[in-house]
Amino acid sequence: MIRNTNGTPFKLKSSLQQFDPENTDHKLFDVWDEEVIKIGGTPLFYFEVFIQDQTIDPLYIEDRGKLFSNFPIQFFGNYEPPDQKNPSTLFGIDTPDEEILIEANYQATLRDVGHMPKRGSRLFSPHRQENWIIIDTKLSEFKLWGALHVQIHCRKFQESLTTGEGNVTQSRPDFEIPRR
Repeated sequence: MIRNTNGTPFKLKSSLQQFDPENTDHKLFDVWDEEVIKIGGTPLFYFEVFIQDQTIDPLYIEDRGKLFSNFPIQFFGNYEPPDQKNPSTLFGIDTPDEEILIEANYQATLRDVGHMPKRGSRLFSPHRQENWIIIDTKLSEFKLWGALHVQIHCRKFQESLTTGEGNVTQSRPDFEIPRR
C-alpha cells in the first residue's frame, strides 16, 4: 500500500473516471459525426451475403452459390468516387480493379445494419449507380473510449457469367432517395 508522508493511505485527488464510457456527454462526438456524414455523404444500400455450406468449394474455400438479400438496408457513408482510368468503350467503362474506401459512422452502422457489414456483401451506391463488394472492414477514428468510424474497403462488383451469381444489371432496384 502506498502511504502519504504522514502515514495515511494515499488517495488520488481526481477521479480516473474522467472518460466514463457510460457518460451521455461523450456521445456528442458520435451524434455530430453521424449528422456530418448524413449531410455530406451518400446513402448506401447494403445487400447482405448468405453463404450456403453445401455449395462451398473444398479447394478454393469459397461459395459459388452464395445468395444476396433481396431487401437492402440503407445507411450513409462518405467515399470519393474513383477517377476514370480507362477510356470509354462500346460497352462502357470496364475497370474491375477499382477500389474505394467508404467511411461510415460506427454506431449508426450498427444501429441500421445490426452488426458490422460482412465481407462478400454487396453495396449499391445510387450516387453513380454502382455496385461494390465488401472486401474488408475495420474500425478507425477513435475518440475517448470508443470507435467513431467504420472503414469499408470495397472493390467493383463483378457478375459471374458461369454461375449467374449476382445478376444486378438485369433489373435495377427502384429506390426512392429522400429529398431534403
